[in-house]
Amino acid sequence: MKNNKVNDLLVRRVVSRELFMKFLYQNELLEAGWEDLYQKLDTFLDGVEDDAMEIHIENGGREFDQLETYRDVVLDGSYLMDMSRVIESNISEIDEYINKYARNWTVETLPKVDVSILRIAIAEIKYTAIVPNGVACDQAVILAKKYCDDNAYKYINGILGSIIGE
Repeated sequence: MKNNKVNDLLVRRVVSRELFMKFLYQNELLEAGWEDLYQKLDTFLDGVEDDAMEIHIENGGREFDQLETYRDVVLDGSYLMDMSRVIESNISEIDEYINKYARNWTVETLPKVDVSILRIAIAEIKYTAIVPNGVACDQAVILAKKYCDDNAYKYINGILGSIIGE
């Protein structure tokens, strides 16, 4: 029973991280700013149920009955709230880390999806205790392999390795 609960939490965290990356990407494209991030996320989540369910199933998530809402089963609400707060409060410092270690690139010149992945991983590494550094890097690499150019994952992993090593 305990393993099922742990697995459910891990799957919810993976789904939440991926959707949060998509939200940050959209927020950046729309130039929506970094204030009231959690409220913007809440609105974003209203329109991504099918995407959330697909990611959930891809990662081995369990089926749920009709009485449960997808957010209760598929998402890790406390993670999303914490990450929204951390990004909103520390966006300038997070972007400084990217600019410092992204040789010849900046948050303005890197692909926006790469920046979104980096922002999440850096927030997890530097500003939270909820995700071990190795897991933050591994998850960033997984997202980069799925959503970025072919070798971007290597670059992202290198940036994160430099940040962890400082």
